[in-house]
Order: sequence, then C-alpha cells, then structure tokens
Amino acid sequence: MTLLFEENQGILEIMLDGLADSILVVDSSASILFANKAVKDLFELTRDPVGRDILEVVRNHRIHKLVLETIESKKPVTEEIELTSGQRDTGQVVLSVNAEPLPGFVGDKYFRVILRDDTHRVETEQVRRDFVANASHELRTPLSIINGYIENLREGAVEDSELAHRFLGIMKKHGDRIARIVEDMLTISKFESAAHDPTKAGVFDLQSCAHDVVERLHPLIEEKQANITVTPENRPSLICGDRFYWDQIFFNLVENALKQNVRTGLNVKISFHDQDTHFRICISDDGVGIPMADLPFIFKRFYRVEKHHSKEIKGTGLGLSIVKRAIESHGGTVEASSTPGKETAFVIHAPKGDVEHAVLMETESEEQPFEAR
Repeated sequence: MTLLFEENQGILEIMLDGLADSILVVDSSASILFANKAVKDLFELTRDPVGRDILEVVRNHRIHKLVLETIESKKPVTEEIELTSGQRDTGQVVLSVNAEPLPGFVGDKYFRVILRDDTHRVETEQVRRDFVANASHELRTPLSIINGYIENLREGAVEDSELAHRFLGIMKKHGDRIARIVEDMLTISKFESAAHDPTKAGVFDLQSCAHDVVERLHPLIEEKQANITVTPENRPSLICGDRFYWDQIFFNLVENALKQNVRTGLNVKISFHDQDTHFRICISDDGVGIPMADLPFIFKRFYRVEKHHSKEIKGTGLGLSIVKRAIESHGGTVEASSTPGKETAFVIHAPKGDVEHAVLMETESEEQPFEAR
C-alpha cells in the first residue's frame, strides 16, 4: 500500500469495506492503489486487484475511458454504465460511475472512483413508466368508446329510445371497466406502499370464501357453460388473514380461467389440502393454457398472454399481479404451471397463522361488557 494509506490503514479499510458502494483509488497511470470489498464482490474477483490496471479488473472499456478522462482533465466525470454481471438473474447491472481527483494531495496524483449499483432505481423507474403508459392505454380505450357514443346521442340517436337504451348499456359496461381498472390500480398501490399494510387479521374459513366467490361468478359460469368443483377438506380451513383480499385472490384466479378460455365446457377445480402450518390451495383448469415463454411474466402488471386475441378478452391486466401481492402480504407464495390444452394450475401455499390465539382474542373482545359514556 502506498503512503496514501500508511496511517490508520486498518481502520480505513474496515470503514470502506462496510460501504455498499464500490470504491477504487487509482494513480495517474490508472493503476489500482486501493479497492474495497464491494469492488471484489461486484466484479467477482478471485485475486487482489491492488497493483493491477483498472481495465484488467473492471473489464469494461467505458469505465476505463471515463477514468482516463478524469486523469487527463483533472476534473470530475460521471456517467451511467450498463454492466454485464453473472451475479444477477438478468445478467445486467446499471452502475452510476463517478471519478474525480482526490483533493488535498500534491500534483493530483490520486483519483477516486465510486461505482454505485443503480439497477434497482433504474428498474423501478422503468416499471413506473411502463405502468403509466399501460394504465393510460387501458383507460383511453373505454373512454374513447364512451365519448363516441355520447357524440352519437348528441347527434340525434337520443331520439330513438331503443337505440339510446342500447348505447347507454354499452357506455355503462365501459364505465364499469374504467372503475375496475382504477380499483385494481389502487389495490396494487396499497400493496406496494411500504408504509401501509392493507391486510387486517381475522379468522375465517377459506373454503367458505371460495364457495362465495363461485356463487358471485355464477352468471359468467353459466354463460361459459363451465363446471366448477370445490374439493373440500373434512374440516373447516380456518386461516388468519383478510377475508376481503382472499375474496379477490379466488375471484381473480377463477374469473381469469373463465375469461381466458373462449370455448365452452371448461372444467375448473379448487382444492384445499391441510398441511399442518399452512394450506396448499390449487386452482386448476383444462383450458387453452399458458405458453411456457409467458409463464415467468404472468404476475407482472398489465402483462397479457396471447396478445393476438386480447381484443376478444377484456380485463385490466392487473388481476394476477394483485393475486401475487395479496398472497405475499399474507406470508404465502403462489406458483403457476401449465401444459397447454391439458392443465393450467395455480398453487398457493398460505400460512394459517395463530388461529387459536386470534379466535381467543375475538371471543374476549365480544365478551367485553358495554360501558355507557
């Protein structure tokens, strides 16, 4: 180590190794004098980078060029650089790279390079942009239809009561679609807000919840001439959770199966399996299925499978995203598998929670005497 780090070298290294940002110090020949632990992790280094040229370590010509520019100009340089890394599933890391001379040293011999992993921020911004674009598109279509029928009514169709009634029915349908999109967007927003937990603990029977949802969907089930089977456990499936969101979970999964299959005669099965600390819930159908290439993305907001028939199948594109977030908010998991034309299955593992304690608390609350104020 050079005289730059001769004093308090151990303390300095411990402090810098504790930082999440990758920090390098190089000399005027772009040779590395110091690298903290984050550098070694980021570039998956197997040997000490000190004494080596920075290009040999970072293996990226844009970072190397940026450092050389700083060395030559003696001025700070900042750039966002995409880096390929084996550490992430996507293989891509977005780095905010800042290089500048270290102040206080004679002759500007030393230069500091900070590499900050901005991948999450960039991905979040992209998700936000995609969300706004998709939400705008989803809202624009029904609004355009409603406005079109309003113009027709204003131009004289209102005089024809039968035609006006038909137009108003279509406008109502698309107004309901807008309301559903807004409601789903608000639900997603609640689940993604770290400051707000939308789930309220209570004890209820999951099987009863599923039966209620099937009853609500009865008109669509009849229209599709579908068969819905709920396979019960021999005893109630009591769970701690928010009944409202479990209604949404079952409703979205069953409705999605019905709407995604154009043909009639679909068979949908809902089964419950008590596995001590949690329930295994499977919702399956024998419909058209989900292509293998689409499976990893179906829980993303606004993602559509079989986009070529999206005009036939209406929906917000948020249903499965809400399902995943609602289940995860209860500490559970959901996985999807599909063999197109044979079976598509969503398997949920849902922790029961402390049902006995919750029931006891509810009982004690009900037994509290009423005090007049």
